[in-house]
Amino acid sequence: MLNEIFMGRCPSCNGASSLYMPLCHECTSKLTKFSSFCGKCGFPISRVGISCYRCSSKIFNQVTNLYALYHYKDTIRKLILDIKFKYNIRSALTLKNIINIPTFMNQYDYIVPVPCFWLRKFRRFFHPTDILAQFISKSLNIPIYHGLKRTKNTIFQFKLNKKERSDNVKQAFICKNYPKNSTNFLLIDDIFTTGVTVAECANILKKHGAKRIDILVLAK
Repeated sequence: MLNEIFMGRCPSCNGASSLYMPLCHECTSKLTKFSSFCGKCGFPISRVGISCYRCSSKIFNQVTNLYALYHYKDTIRKLILDIKFKYNIRSALTLKNIINIPTFMNQYDYIVPVPCFWLRKFRRFFHPTDILAQFISKSLNIPIYHGLKRTKNTIFQFKLNKKERSDNVKQAFICKNYPKNSTNFLLIDDIFTTGVTVAECANILKKHGAKRIDILVLAK
């Protein structure tokens, strides 16, 4: 009875949800994780034994491993889009409660979030990449390097084709105050599509002295 009186609202579908649950049962069931991964780099694949797109792509020659937490669809897609384009605070708070840190984690010198242009970040209040990076940083006690900056207010990538996406992020990032004697980084982003954004960020870090760069994305 009390649960019915004090029922919460699911930030994904706005349906009834328990106050103690981040999402309703139906939306939670639509949070689909990957079941198969490349044995070489960890990239999610549709089934074991097929060719890995990440390993065969030249744009990832600067990256060691690349991991993704969820399929970019249904609940996770709506949460991310609500945060980025509808400035939904409830969705941002919910995102923190559904992050499961993978067991693969190695020792990194720094966590590095893929930066959002300052004006776009100011308008959003919350940025999914920052939420994921802060959670990982706090949970693993690894500091965040905030020196990777986006210097261009680039066009939204989803509006462009693959060639245009690559041109869109070229020379869009710089490193400031690169931490000396730091070689191992975990680069964080929210969505992986073609991978050109994280690849560009990895290239910049490598030019400043990074030796190993792993990438963790919230959804692919």
